[in-house]
Amino acid sequence: MGQLLFESEDSSTINTSFIERLNLTLRQGCAYLGRRTACHSRRKDLLADNLALQMCYYNFVRPHSALKFGDETRTPAMQTGLVKKQLSFREIFTAFEIIFRWIFMFLRTWVRVERFLWSPAL
Repeated sequence: MGQLLFESEDSSTINTSFIERLNLTLRQGCAYLGRRTACHSRRKDLLADNLALQMCYYNFVRPHSALKFGDETRTPAMQTGLVKKQLSFREIFTAFEIIFRWIFMFLRTWVRVERFLWSPAL
């Protein structure tokens, strides 16, 4: 996924506002990541499942106004060439072969993220 993003025409500069906007989007869409109290998700597996669903929605279902191509609004997966059209939740849950490649890339990076999120505080 990183290589596809690097090769896309929109990846000429890295901007922290994009990352912070993604963090806000994830926090608004995932109750486990909300900062209402000091207590966060108690079960890592539920958090991982919720984040995977959020990432599928964000990358495959939700069109982004910044990724317009003519009159067509595109998803990040369309922009990187993983899919040719915007997917629905039905297509995501029934056509796993389309997104297997993306899920494996996510799982490889999740191990690194999980070590960071669940490491004991210094």
